[in-house]
Amino acid sequence: MKVLTILATCLCLATPAFAAAPPKIVKASDGIFAAFHDHPLVGLGEWHGLAQEVDFYAALVRDPRLAKEVGNIVVEMGDAAQQDVVDRYVNGESVSYLELRKVWSDTVGIFPTVQDLGNINLYAVVRAVNAGLPPESRIKVWLGDPPINWSQVNSKEEWQRLEEQRDIYPAGLIEREILGKQKKALVIYGVDHLDVYPDGIAPFPPPAIVQHRSPNMRARFDANHPGAFFTVFPYIGFTTKPCSERFERHLKGVPIPSLIISVRESAWEQDLLSPGCVPVAKPPGLTQAQYEAAIRNYAGFNSDGLLYLGARQSLTTSPNVPDLYLDLDFRREMDRRLRLRIGTGLSAVPDPAYNPATPQPYDPG
Repeated sequence: MKVLTILATCLCLATPAFAAAPPKIVKASDGIFAAFHDHPLVGLGEWHGLAQEVDFYAALVRDPRLAKEVGNIVVEMGDAAQQDVVDRYVNGESVSYLELRKVWSDTVGIFPTVQDLGNINLYAVVRAVNAGLPPESRIKVWLGDPPINWSQVNSKEEWQRLEEQRDIYPAGLIEREILGKQKKALVIYGVDHLDVYPDGIAPFPPPAIVQHRSPNMRARFDANHPGAFFTVFPYIGFTTKPCSERFERHLKGVPIPSLIISVRESAWEQDLLSPGCVPVAKPPGLTQAQYEAAIRNYAGFNSDGLLYLGARQSLTTSPNVPDLYLDLDFRREMDRRLRLRIGTGLSAVPDPAYNPATPQPYDPG
């Protein structure tokens, strides 16, 4: 009897692992547009500078379904004070580069400024697509970073008041312009705005900047509009090669990009959350609770879908625009803003070697 009891106990413990099914895998663009059938908002959690992810944004914009079925994109990488500028640009008007650059360079929260070419080129992709569409059918780009006039910001306290609006402002924008008008939107925002954390604490605030921003955008909509968001985070692999290889063995032969829906309670769950398998190393000053929450988010465990853009070793960093070392007046202003926010500026010598033309491995750390 004792042997049978032990055997039964072992079988009960083992059953869930054997019973769990693998998650559903679909073509990434098809999965995104299918999500819009049941959700007005699809949030793409961005790992800033991930080249394959920003390429995927461009592919979505070029897909006719975006203009026809969605029509709106809300982006983090744009200063809302420049909404008129981006409206004119994406609708085909002539806008000088110096004027257009304010769209991404005058943001509140990107340090020292938006530099990755993929995000910047997204505006040009929308412009090109809109050129072939009638005005009433064109894609609208909404700039989600709080409006700021940097010429009037001269202290950290003045900037801090705007930094604290970085989730509040876009949430209000989406509430007013998208949900309030029964529309849909693709929301492209950093993962810390769309993830789930205890008490809304962002896990990786830049040093000496913001240690608490609560609640984030996702939490605001979960509270006021449950089910409005379908969130997708990219797979970025793990800090140790064996962990990445163990998970990626499930994905051999899978088309790139693919959407995995969803790994929660699937047969792959254990590989995503195996002990010692973490997407990023624990930063200094982070509590263990924040770090453990971050692991679940950054492994895609708390998103509705995991965007597979390729094996970790194949992921690369988007090249940067060269403005910081070619335009020294621009560099001086970016240096001023950075010193105002964190107390230290850019390195003294602008060195193009830090912006190699050849693809570099993506390092999320």
